[in-house]
Amino acid sequence: MVGKARSSNFTLSEKLDLLKLVRPHVRILEEHTNKHAVIVDKNKCWDTVAEQYNALGGDRPHRTAQGLRTLYKRLKESAKQEVMQQRHAQPEYRASISEPTKRVMEMIPHLFHFVSCSVHLESSAAICSLHSSPPR
Repeated sequence: MVGKARSSNFTLSEKLDLLKLVRPHVRILEEHTNKHAVIVDKNKCWDTVAEQYNALGGDRPHRTAQGLRTLYKRLKESAKQEVMQQRHAQPEYRASISEPTKRVMEMIPHLFHFVSCSVHLESSAAICSLHSSPPR
């Protein structure tokens, strides 16, 4: 049985480039209704993002809209996990939040409604604390 060839791993700069390209489309991409028009808009956005991403050139491999969409979903999930791990770590073991996580936190703050954070891109510091109200 022959499957699809696996594409190479995304580098940090590729992840940051994707987040920069997604930023103008966040309102559409984070719409969570199952309407046909919304799905069509999302697919158009991902096609546009993929075209822009692949136009950046360099020695990076060509990426599909679906591959970029999957990466974006993984970045959001890992950002949520990273913030929660930071929150529960002892102060002496807390590390700085990764750059992709900072960008996701700025773009989609409602993902982190259970944690209030101050993120400063100039510095590598992120200060988080748990809200008193539980997540919905």
